[in-house]
Order: sequence, then C-alpha cells, then structure tokens
Amino acid sequence: MAIVAELVRDFGVRVGTVGNRFDELFKECRGRSWLSLENCVTLIDAESFRLVDVNLARQHSPDTSTLYIPCAPIIARLRSVLTATEVDQVQGHLQFPPTSVTVRPERRGTRT
Repeated sequence: MAIVAELVRDFGVRVGTVGNRFDELFKECRGRSWLSLENCVTLIDAESFRLVDVNLARQHSPDTSTLYIPCAPIIARLRSVLTATEVDQVQGHLQFPPTSVTVRPERRGTRT
C-alpha cells in the first residue's frame, strides 16, 4: 500500500486509473521480507506492475514509458515510523503496585 501511496503523492496517479492492476503488485510483494523489498524497485508501465531487483532495473532499458519507484526509501520511512512508536511507548500505570511477599521456610520430609 505504501507503493500505491507513493504513486498518488509523487506522481499524481489516480488510484482508479490503475486500481485494477494492484493485484499484480500485491502478488509480487506477498511473502517477501522487508530486507528483500529494500533491494527492489517497482517498474510500472501501461501493461504491468513489476517488482525487480535494483541491479536488474538499472540494466533494463524500457521500450515504453515506465515509472521507476525505488522501494528502499519507502521501507526506511515505514521502519522509522514503526520503531518510533515502539520507543515512545513507556510502561503505563501499574494497576497492582509491587508488594513484598513473605516466604515460608521450606520443610523437608513432612507431608500435609
């Protein structure tokens, strides 16, 4: 979804214009780790959405107009937002404050 947001924000693409092809993009991203996505770019042309390795994309010379969206900045932005919320969370009010517990001495060999 962050790639879709990038399309809308940076390129001014209307979601309805390419919405019927988002399934291709979601299939490409499904099951991939953030680390692998970080090394990918999304290539979008009139016919398809493709997720390819950044090195392969550099060798690619398109025959048609193609939008080239690097995933690394998107992943970095998502990671910073997620880690910022984790750090900001502090331990809330304890409903039951710490109390001392008395421990009875252990008896050996007796049964109750």
